[in-house]
Amino acid sequence: MDLVLLCTVPDNFQAEIIVAAMKENNIPVHKRDLGNAGMLNLLRGNSSEGEEIYVPRQDFCKAQEIFQGMGF
Repeated sequence: MDLVLLCTVPDNFQAEIIVAAMKENNIPVHKRDLGNAGMLNLLRGNSSEGEEIYVPRQDFCKAQEIFQGMGF
């Protein structure tokens, strides 16, 4: 699957909201932790290291519309 970067957000909470919105709209999504975000998410439940959200290239336009409608 050819994934493209939809957005980068500052923390895991925002990332999980976006992931849930994509899944609700049947868009496959992949979240990638930046820096030590994965470990900090486990230890503290959130991190400020940042998260990247990827979607399939063929779903990018629809995903971008959903993301922009979320007000991030």
